[in-house]
Amino acid sequence: MIDYDALREALRDECFAACFGGGIGPAIMDALSVEDMSPEELVRAARMWGIDIRRFES
Repeated sequence: MIDYDALREALRDECFAACFGGGIGPAIMDALSVEDMSPEELVRAARMWGIDIRRFES
């Protein structure tokens, strides 16, 4: 079972961290879209962004 709240928070943190890498506009848009993602979309985004979802399994 995946802790989707923790995964959502990690994805949001990744987006805001990207702000410091120079991509503030897209990063903020990604952070906002993370809030509306379904559990399946969260997993897909995590895989796309290179986040190991096993960290969020309980």
